[in-house]
Amino acid sequence: MEVPRTRRARLLHHVDENAQVVRGKTIASRPKELGLTVRGVLGEVNANSEVHREYSGKVALSTNQIEKKIQKPALRRNYCHVQSKIDTGLSAKSIQVSARPPLRREESTAGFATRAALLTRAAAKENIKRDCEGKENVLQGKVLSKEIKKPVKLIKELKDKKPVKDTAESFRKLKIGESLIISTRFEENSYYLPDDIEDIDAGDNNPLLMSIYIKDIYRYLTHLENIYPIEENYLKNQSIITGNMRATLIDWLVELQNQFSLLVETFQLAVGIIDRYLQAVSNVPKEKLQLIGVTAMFIASKYEEIYAPSIEDFAYITDNTYTKNDIIKCEKQIMTKLDFCLARPIPISFLRRFVKAAHGTSKNHHLAKYLVDLCLVEYSMAHYRPSELAAAAICLSLHLLSSAPLEEVWSPTLSYYSGYSFSHIEPIIRKISKIVYNIEKSKFQAVYQKYTSASLAKVSTLPQVKGTAIYDLIRSS
Repeated sequence: MEVPRTRRARLLHHVDENAQVVRGKTIASRPKELGLTVRGVLGEVNANSEVHREYSGKVALSTNQIEKKIQKPALRRNYCHVQSKIDTGLSAKSIQVSARPPLRREESTAGFATRAALLTRAAAKENIKRDCEGKENVLQGKVLSKEIKKPVKLIKELKDKKPVKDTAESFRKLKIGESLIISTRFEENSYYLPDDIEDIDAGDNNPLLMSIYIKDIYRYLTHLENIYPIEENYLKNQSIITGNMRATLIDWLVELQNQFSLLVETFQLAVGIIDRYLQAVSNVPKEKLQLIGVTAMFIASKYEEIYAPSIEDFAYITDNTYTKNDIIKCEKQIMTKLDFCLARPIPISFLRRFVKAAHGTSKNHHLAKYLVDLCLVEYSMAHYRPSELAAAAICLSLHLLSSAPLEEVWSPTLSYYSGYSFSHIEPIIRKISKIVYNIEKSKFQAVYQKYTSASLAKVSTLPQVKGTAIYDLIRSS
């Protein structure tokens, strides 16, 4: 029986006011029209609100029911490092649950070395299969092989061959196409340590510490230092930019690092990008220097951080002096001049290695980081290699926090793993001592204030950095 029009209108009246009726299906309106708040990166969400949506195009379910069906928590990006001072403007965006399946174990990089050996065998089998083409006849789904004795022999040898146990060996022997590439850069017998040198990697059974090829890694980092050097007094090509202006910029970047809670790797990489760019480009105008600094920090944060601040955050931190398009344009210019290579190592990478070789404490590590950061602000120290700064910093840190003489602190093990003798780093140590002793008179206080934090052991306020040991080093220089 047909429902009268008046009754039909009355029934439609009881439907939600904000709902839409399309082809007899009730489709929920948008959350904005319902007056509901949706949690973005920094916003809030009403967990008890029942937001009606059409799920899978069939039945309208509530938010809680959808979450139970998906059985996956809503993704949250950790943006707490900017929420106190910077409004990212992302609070109005809804959080989308990723439909991508979780990363499988074989897709991760943990078993790369093992997969490399398997790929080597797979490439050999593929070559054999290619050689056998044209020599086989297929009849009714059965393969009748002709005379192919040599490939069969090779397959048997591959099956009988034992798997490679050394993961470093699999990296050194990777078959690409028809040729077998054998690395001759790092020989097997090149790591026999002298009797008086401790093997600091002997007890590292954790695969994440990469003890098998950690020596190759640091030898390669040392090689990169020589490829991307910073010349002494490199600002001589600049007609306007001076060392004092560079120090002002780096001091501001330290405050930016603290405000965004960025990693120390991000800050040190940004300083390296700035120095390399200013060395490659001449006559940079004064009004562009801050843009170069904030863009370098933006590039470094994308390279190092897991949750990097957005480009809008970096534009906001400059008090909107520069726009988003200005930063993007400057980023293209910097990366072009650097040949899109950010591989130049940073001091913190070497410092961790040297602290391990010295069996230093966390206090030694924090004090050495403080000394390195002070050197990064100082223009007269910009030409030293990252490993030189790290070696001099850890040596001075060990000396200040112990009663041992400076020469005895630099042990043969430290000299071996750093590659520097004490006579090489002694002039650098004396320059660092002068910078530390006069820090309170300097107008660049960002690094000093940063290391007054309890999380960094308040190393900038230690009495040793103002004691007689520092004064003696300055007086004898």
